[in-house]
Amino acid sequence: MYKHKPGAVSQALLLPTAILAASAAVSADILLEEIVVTAQKREQNLQDVPLSITALSGAALQRAGVTDIASIETLTPGLQFGQSGNDARPSIRGARTENVSVQQDPVIGFFVDGIYRSRTSQALAAFVDVDRVEVLRGPQGTLFGRNTFGGAINVISNQPIDEQAYGFDVTLGDYDRRRVEGFFNAVLADGLYARISTSVDEHEPYVENSLDSDNGFRDKDENYLRVQLLWEPRDDFDATLRASRWTQGGNGASEFGYFLAGTPVDTGSAAAVINSTLSPVNPRTGGGNGPAGSDPFRVNYDADASLDTEQETLDLELNWDLQAFSTKLLLGYADFETERFTDSDLSPNPSAVAGQIDSARTLTAELQLTSGEDGPLQWTTGLYYLDDDTRGIFIFDRLFDTDPATNLPILTQPAPDSDFISDASVETTSVAVYGQATYAFTEALSVTAGVRWSEDEKDFSRRTGFSFSEPLDFSGRPVFEDEDSFDEVTWRLGLEYALSDASLVYASAATGFQSGGFNNSADAVTGGASFEEQTVTAFEVGSKNRLLDGRLTVNVAAFLNEFDDLLAQEFIDTGTTVLAIATNAGEATVMGLEAEVDWIPTDNLLLNIRATFNDSEFGEFVLNEPVSGEAIDLDGERVPLTPDFTLGLNGQYDFELTQGVLTPAISVYYSSDYSTNDIDYRFAEQDSYSKVDLRLTYTSANRGWYVELFGRNVGDEEILNRTVRFGQNAIAQNYNDPATYGIRFGFRQL
Repeated sequence: MYKHKPGAVSQALLLPTAILAASAAVSADILLEEIVVTAQKREQNLQDVPLSITALSGAALQRAGVTDIASIETLTPGLQFGQSGNDARPSIRGARTENVSVQQDPVIGFFVDGIYRSRTSQALAAFVDVDRVEVLRGPQGTLFGRNTFGGAINVISNQPIDEQAYGFDVTLGDYDRRRVEGFFNAVLADGLYARISTSVDEHEPYVENSLDSDNGFRDKDENYLRVQLLWEPRDDFDATLRASRWTQGGNGASEFGYFLAGTPVDTGSAAAVINSTLSPVNPRTGGGNGPAGSDPFRVNYDADASLDTEQETLDLELNWDLQAFSTKLLLGYADFETERFTDSDLSPNPSAVAGQIDSARTLTAELQLTSGEDGPLQWTTGLYYLDDDTRGIFIFDRLFDTDPATNLPILTQPAPDSDFISDASVETTSVAVYGQATYAFTEALSVTAGVRWSEDEKDFSRRTGFSFSEPLDFSGRPVFEDEDSFDEVTWRLGLEYALSDASLVYASAATGFQSGGFNNSADAVTGGASFEEQTVTAFEVGSKNRLLDGRLTVNVAAFLNEFDDLLAQEFIDTGTTVLAIATNAGEATVMGLEAEVDWIPTDNLLLNIRATFNDSEFGEFVLNEPVSGEAIDLDGERVPLTPDFTLGLNGQYDFELTQGVLTPAISVYYSSDYSTNDIDYRFAEQDSYSKVDLRLTYTSANRGWYVELFGRNVGDEEILNRTVRFGQNAIAQNYNDPATYGIRFGFRQL
């Protein structure tokens, strides 16, 4: 019977950590003993799981300063993150997130305590009182309720326990950073336990607005609350009820790109645009042909930016051990809405504003049956149901007419009907049956087979117009409606062989798919072309090894992903703004090698290596280059957000003092160059870089409290993660966080 206690399932991430968030200093030789994960729906030692999986403990996430999913890429080989506005754009082994509209499902599946969240923005929810994060690379369908195309990220909360416990952490730093996180666990009655987890996280904008100091970008104003109630009336049954509320406020990170980099100098042809430099001029209508940005952390915009996100969730988990097999029932409901508004002309002139309002109301139900541990055959099977109602409203509001000679707004003349508004809704109903079985022919040799049948039915409607009013009114506008269904059988085959109790080799092949959908278009009558499903066939061989009496672990995996009908973004000009649409552009092949090495050379020293080698390229991959309008074939070009090489080096040393432990630590992350757009523009390339994080932690002798000084990205590297073309050929970009410094302290009573 699975009874989760904090730290029992994931004792520690194999990354620099002498200080556990739930306890305090621990001897380094504990850290490599055991990490237990539930990636295959049963408790297993990480070293016994024949999959590429990275387990990140809550303690390691806290020390790395991770408060959302976008910050875990340096801890996970094969994972990169782009971001635009409030949208996460993860990429795993070349499966990148291009379209984040409500019309497309996420490429990377995101789960909280095993329950699927359907929007990429939901993946940015606060990481609070987390036991661990499991990152699975490659398609996951035969064990997860919701089919996932490129991989799965599962955040597992610390669960209620059968004793009183409480703790808090406080972070103070530059940019007026203030974060307070705490939890309280209580025994309400025999077999009835409650846990409350909460956080408040605030900081001033990372991106300064020189025109209005209160109107910068990339600030934070976030609150999170989760309440859990665990009932264990008997040894073979438990029920957990979870409810959470998450809000975001402040200015946000703009709509889809906050930094105006300029406009291509050479627009004569697609080839010329790709190799063009950028003219430092703002080409946006009403921008006055003013200067583009020169510092990615400074802008000069007049319109008020805003972000308003609310999410409420209610989940129920039931576990019943029937000896011969166990059952799990997961019921989940999420009500999510996010609004963001920003300066659309990207200038100090009062010309135009734009915004996006996305919402999702998601109901899921999943029934899992899992065999017992006895016998050579172990299996898991399940039924899954999803009802997901999503809505996306795009608003472009031109405030004043524009002088064609100066490109400045004429403040005495309201704009003509050059606005654009769109209201798109998708109702998705998905059902699936899945199962996976492993048969042990001998103690060393096992074979795994899994299969899944999925069917997605989608109903789509859209209304568009060229005039804006408050409140929004879409009545009387033509409605375009469509519907379609997508069904697919996907499978998984695997072979594993234990060379010894400490070494495992494995090989697997799997398929995955993501259902198609419908595009937003400027044509409200005929609509834009719908897009079809995309598929992937994934191959992997790997080895997991524990050496030197458990002081060294070496895990390696080689993979090959072959993508077909891969989706890409194209753009439709409406005259004043552009709309992104999805199209099945073609093929891509991504192969690579990933390595995770953890070594304790002495009792006080811990070293870690995370490395990824990638060879990625598009096959026949045709799309329209938006600046020139020419159709181009990207055959042979590299896949974005897939650097050829990344390397993470981490080290820490425990100095044992009379009254505690002092632990200096350093983390260095190197990435080779990569593109931040499907089209490998010269101006969309992020050059190779190295990022350094530093920590100095003191932990009390009784392991009850700690204090830590930290610096992240101390070299203040400017790291580009997204490039997109706006209307009038304006190039907008997004960057990772600048250098940040602070102090953190905390206390635990267990």
